[in-house]
Amino acid sequence: MLNDHPDKYRTATFRYSPADQTHNITSKQRVIDIMQMLTTVPMADLDAAVAASYHADASVKASHPLNDFPDLTAVAEQLWAPMKHALPDVERRNYIVAGGIYRDATWIGCMGHYMGTFERDWLGIPATNGAVTVRFSEGHAIRDGKIAESYVMIDFLDLMQQVGYSPIVPALGAEMQWPPPATLDGVVLTPQDNAMSKQSIERVLTMHRALGLYGGEPPTRDILDKIGLEKHWHPNFMWYGPTGIGSTRGLKGFEDYHQIPFIVAFPDRGGTDMGHFIRVGDGHYVVTGGWGYLQATHTGNDFLGLPPTGKRVNMRVMDFYRCNDETIVENWIPIDIPHLLLQMGVDVFGRMNHQLGRRHVPGMGGWLVR
Repeated sequence: MLNDHPDKYRTATFRYSPADQTHNITSKQRVIDIMQMLTTVPMADLDAAVAASYHADASVKASHPLNDFPDLTAVAEQLWAPMKHALPDVERRNYIVAGGIYRDATWIGCMGHYMGTFERDWLGIPATNGAVTVRFSEGHAIRDGKIAESYVMIDFLDLMQQVGYSPIVPALGAEMQWPPPATLDGVVLTPQDNAMSKQSIERVLTMHRALGLYGGEPPTRDILDKIGLEKHWHPNFMWYGPTGIGSTRGLKGFEDYHQIPFIVAFPDRGGTDMGHFIRVGDGHYVVTGGWGYLQATHTGNDFLGLPPTGKRVNMRVMDFYRCNDETIVENWIPIDIPHLLLQMGVDVFGRMNHQLGRRHVPGMGGWLVR
């Protein structure tokens, strides 16, 4: 039986707020400028650059193992300085920058890659002295020209794989570098029609409600057909998943390599408004994201190669969408897989350090026994 409550992801509470286009463009450009400054500023000037970029009481969170930062000093010392130290010639490439109003705040979503020479270890990931790409996804709330709230996803698992270390089984989907949008117009710095922006985000949230129709039964062909995802997606849509899940093409690829394994593993998954920090439409682009809003019990077999653990988990997830006038065409979906695995009893950073014989980390009992 399908779920009788299609608002399982609680999207029914969303109300689109049209953006002032001048303010929206100014805010997006300000985020671009802030991130470029933080990427390129000399290390000696980093503290001053962080102070100029964030409000003193800004809330900043990042993917595991960085997690929460208590203050701006920690943001400089734990987020920016280690990356700049590891990749001294780092450059930032923005593939999507889209913004809008959510809960009366101006939110900007960014997605792209850092690129550089991996000269020094980062979080224990061994340097290669070769070129690497570091996938990032972000949501920033802007107030008075500074960042008031920030969520930063860095795909450290992808970086591990680039240096030749993989702590989990191979992905079902294709592991690949995320490309920019096929239309190469993801950095949205021109005025957008608010009616189009509203149409795009409502299209995405309607698709979310369709996903919420699934009620936990075995995902047979009949059940999947009744959910009706084909109404919302382009026939040849690209779904770019995180490292560990991989990327897929078309509805069959999405079902076979992500949707079915995911709902088998987490049949009771659902979302709440708690922790959902961004929902914006900007022309043909949509950004949504939640920090722990998607919650589930791990009761099914073989997700990321693991047997069911019975553990209750919450997920840090963002979605970047490109729509056309009728459907969703592309979807980039960062998930904090190391954080999810940690809740399932697998510490990928502890495993890496143990296998590499790091002397400064605890022994087996310190990271494996929980």
